[in-house]
Amino acid sequence: MAKSRKRNGYNSRSLGIRGRKIRSLNQRRAQIHQAPGPVDQGDGQVTPPPLAPAPRSPTMPEVGPASPATPRAPPRATAPVSTPRARPPPTPASTPSGSAGPQERPCGVVASTPVANKDPYENVFDGNSSPVSWEPSVGPVRRLDEAMLSTEAIEGRRCILYTQFIEQIKADRLHSPLTNCSFYDSVFVEERIMGFRSEIKYKCTMCQKITVLHTDKVSSREMDVNMAIVAGTVNGGGTFALLESIASSINMMPMTIKTYRRKENKLADIMAREAMDAMILAGQKELELAVDEGDKCADGVPYITVVVDGQWSKRSFGNKYDATSGSATIIGYRTGKVLFTGVKNKRCSVCEYAQRKNIPEEEVRDHACAKNYSGPSTGMEAELIQEGFKRSVLMHNLRFMKYIGDGDSSVEKMLCKDKQPYGATFPVQKIECKNHLLRNLKKSLLQISQNTHLPCPVGLNKQDMVFLRKLVKENTLRLATGVSCASEYRGRTEDVPMHHMRVANLRADILNAPLHTFGDHDKCAEYFCKTRQGASAATAAAVDTAATAGPGSASAPGPSPAAPPPPEVNYVPRLSTAGIWSLIMTAVHRLADKASSLVYNVSNNPCEVANSVIAQKVANKRPYLGGSSSYEMRVNAAALSLNTSGEVLRMVHKSATGGASPGKITVKCMERRKAKRDEKRRRSTQRKLDMQNGVTLPVRRAPAPGPDQHYGLQEESNQPPPADDPVAMQEELAKFKQSLQDSLERAEELKEMAQGTDEWLRERRLRLTAADFGEICKRKPHTSCRVFVHNKLYGNGGKSKEMQHGRMYEPEAKKYLVSEGYDVEECGLFIDQEMPFLGASPDGLIGLEMVLEIKCPYSAFDILTKEEAIVDKVTYLKRVNGEIKLAKDHSYYYQIQGQLHVTQRQKCLFLVYAMHWTHIEEIERDDEFWNRSMRDHLKRFYEEALLPEIVMPLYPHRRSRNDIREAPSILQAQDERRNQQERAEKEKRERLEKREEAKRTREVQKQARKAAAERRREEAEKKKEQRQTKRKDAEGGEEIAQKMRKSD
Repeated sequence: MAKSRKRNGYNSRSLGIRGRKIRSLNQRRAQIHQAPGPVDQGDGQVTPPPLAPAPRSPTMPEVGPASPATPRAPPRATAPVSTPRARPPPTPASTPSGSAGPQERPCGVVASTPVANKDPYENVFDGNSSPVSWEPSVGPVRRLDEAMLSTEAIEGRRCILYTQFIEQIKADRLHSPLTNCSFYDSVFVEERIMGFRSEIKYKCTMCQKITVLHTDKVSSREMDVNMAIVAGTVNGGGTFALLESIASSINMMPMTIKTYRRKENKLADIMAREAMDAMILAGQKELELAVDEGDKCADGVPYITVVVDGQWSKRSFGNKYDATSGSATIIGYRTGKVLFTGVKNKRCSVCEYAQRKNIPEEEVRDHACAKNYSGPSTGMEAELIQEGFKRSVLMHNLRFMKYIGDGDSSVEKMLCKDKQPYGATFPVQKIECKNHLLRNLKKSLLQISQNTHLPCPVGLNKQDMVFLRKLVKENTLRLATGVSCASEYRGRTEDVPMHHMRVANLRADILNAPLHTFGDHDKCAEYFCKTRQGASAATAAAVDTAATAGPGSASAPGPSPAAPPPPEVNYVPRLSTAGIWSLIMTAVHRLADKASSLVYNVSNNPCEVANSVIAQKVANKRPYLGGSSSYEMRVNAAALSLNTSGEVLRMVHKSATGGASPGKITVKCMERRKAKRDEKRRRSTQRKLDMQNGVTLPVRRAPAPGPDQHYGLQEESNQPPPADDPVAMQEELAKFKQSLQDSLERAEELKEMAQGTDEWLRERRLRLTAADFGEICKRKPHTSCRVFVHNKLYGNGGKSKEMQHGRMYEPEAKKYLVSEGYDVEECGLFIDQEMPFLGASPDGLIGLEMVLEIKCPYSAFDILTKEEAIVDKVTYLKRVNGEIKLAKDHSYYYQIQGQLHVTQRQKCLFLVYAMHWTHIEEIERDDEFWNRSMRDHLKRFYEEALLPEIVMPLYPHRRSRNDIREAPSILQAQDERRNQQERAEKEKRERLEKREEAKRTREVQKQARKAAAERRREEAEKKKEQRQTKRKDAEGGEEIAQKMRKSD
């Protein structure tokens, strides 16, 4: 019995209806509905009528005007909420004559026939009841309209808190003891939608009580559904467009963009506050670790090492650096937690809208302007990191004395040189990221391996150069791995306490790495070189054997020592001869100069992880989120996620609700994600430990770079193409020439063929056409034919922007000629009757003796005048004797003469069509020019260069342009040019030697003259001294004689 009473949480006790009270309540309801209408007292007061005596049996009258009582079934106190109150069909006495009778409604109320053009909400509320009132009306019960009673106005799904919604319905179990009505007797009135939260209003048809059901609980201890959905959208990297798409796909009314922005701005404040608190807590941990390690500056302020990097709101793809927003992250190296994040915006959406609409500044709505930067986008990273360094003491009582970063920005210049954040007393030191340094090394080595323009020295051929370049490419990863292992070993070497000694050892290892990689092990250290280890082990074994087996001792032969590994090939001399070794060492020297950073063996991977989390929060940089607080909020969300191990929703919910839990389901989901992360981290750690302990691990095969064997046009081969069979070649050439001769029978058919069709393209590809004549006839004898043959047979068919521009405007040019009185006729492919391997496709025919050739210059199409265009844009037009004409040395002139010869016409109308000017010129046929400058060149080139590749192609074998045959005449010209260059070089060397010999002779003669002059000078000086001596002797003798005379 108890089971039958209680269904869906309802029973007779919960509804407050006891068995003894059912009869009295029903009698009371019958008295109310059998009583006459309200009595007007004449003074505007309306009083309810007196109660009439109730019948013994319970009744349930119709809603509306008073009608005779109709017996009804006893009330069901145990009915579930979803089951409407059952009503018996009305008696004939209660049905007006001539009407079909009222219909039973799901809500238990019988409505009258709907009135046309009547407001569906009319008479829902009378004058004595309020739309938000919870009190019963004292006025009369009015007839309800059928449209009002229908629930079709509630469209789509709703987001409902189940327990809250059921409790509200249970609370509405009894409206009035007089009417014994409840929620079962209520009908839908209206719904107020507030995003994903709704207020659904019902009105009781008996007592007129208004009931408002809330789909979500409004509580300070729980986050409302709108804020929770916006928080989840932001945390998952979504935007309003994604949220709207999901809601509309499940037929749920989404929130408006205005509501979303309002919630997002509120969420941005919470994110900023929580991210700052998390960064302060991370700074305290770094401070404790620095104090424990004793890392303090001279003034007592602790210092730490940080990792820095920046990222932008859009991808640059290596050529476009114009992002309007950017951010930077500073992470503590010891804890891996974010210590600072900053955002720079170059735009503010609100301010730009006001400026675009010319709204006065005082009328712009109050907002937090997002624009805080006006410099170049590339300078955002340095500005933000400098700001983080300046605020380090204020935020964390720490100095960032060392930072790990890449070399892709000007951060080092700003922090270490231009704007030192802590002054010259405490300079900041940069440590280069190891991964970026090794990536630059591999990039340089790959560029060397792909350089096909390296000169081929004496003693090596082209195949040797290809082999050596391939050798460099195959050993690039090995060389970089060796440098990485050396930096790891030297960084943790404990027997070398001095830092500069470890740097010197690492620099020596880096410079020796190319020698070790390419087979020279003379300078290798034993800690990484197996060749040196094997040699040392063999030497030690030989010494032990000699010491054990003394002279004259005999012992049983033991196992022979293992044979030494075969000697490795030393490629260093060959690389040096080829000139590749100097390029390799140049790249390695650049890396060795960074040994002071490599010895730390650190990278900026923590910031790379932070950048990936930010990219996930900003939807992988696809939508534009700048110009508002949205981008900064998502950066703060990423910082909060990194510092709280992904518990963003928990922290946001606790901040919004004063510390309340986000709910069991949310917590369970976050714990499940955390368990997955922990399991992944545990596997990675175990794998590293196994690698250190020498455990054999399954090989992880990395995918090969580039397409695999299932991608591409066909399988490519590394083997050279097979050699030509002369006999087979001659047979195929004869067959093809005969097919060309036979095609003359289809000459008229080809003339009528539409240009651009597949057959037209195929016939043109087998021949030299007039557009090719200029390039062939003007080429130098030694110029290779491979590029032309490749473009002719395997090219893209002229899809350059210039040719596309010409095809686009060619119809307009023809219309212009028609307007000028020319009758232009379309044509196909013409074949030369004498040499069927030549063809021409004019742009049109005019009359019987003229062809049309149209040129639409791409670079000069919008120039105003012809005179301006021919200065430096249209180089094929020259001014001759005051007239502008086509230059006879240009390829277009060769093309026109070829068309006239193939078509056997006398004139060509040459039209240059531009937007603002045109040039029309009639060019006469010149048979002498054809015979002198074109005929033999075209024939020889076709037969020697193009025809062999058509008949027996070599390019498709491995899709290499170098496999295409070179024409014999071109090879001969190249040999002659090479010999001529060698002779010229020899003559030049001889002239230089003669000049040097003459110079040496002049130097010897100069030295001889100088020596002779020196001797003459010395002799003159000696004679001068002798004369002076004689003069002095003479003067002394005269003085003595004079004294003697005086004495006499």
